[in-house]
Order: sequence, then structure tokens, then C-alpha cells
Amino acid sequence: MDVDALALKARFQADYHARWDAVEVFKARELAAMTDERAREIIQSLGAVEGWRERRDWSGLVEQQALFHRKRR
Repeated sequence: MDVDALALKARFQADYHARWDAVEVFKARELAAMTDERAREIIQSLGAVEGWRERRDWSGLVEQQALFHRKRR
């Protein structure tokens, strides 16, 4: 690579890191300003919250193995 290409690459990397830092700052402020109610709404909107285990004493791995063995037969 020539000097111009290296300088351009370094500039692009610096710009990328500056944008990424700005995103991190924005997300940190967004999280700091989030209320408990809004966090609860987001969590409840996730699909995994609605599904529940058949048995509370099973781990996810046990459930996965049970489903796998049921399908093999």
C-alpha cells in the first residue's frame, strides 16, 4: 500500500471509531434515562417471555434434549 492509501485507511478507521463512540454515548444516555416501566414494556415485548417451561425444574438443555429425542422416534 502506498502512503495515500494508508492515510485514507487511517482516516476511515478514525471516522468509524468516532461514530461508534457516539453510538455508545447515545445508548448509555438512553439506558440511563429509561424508566422501569419502559424496561418492563421492552422485556414483555420479547417473544421468549411469553413462552414458559413445561416444568420449572427443567433447564433449557433438558427441554431441548427431550424435544430432540421425541422427534427422532
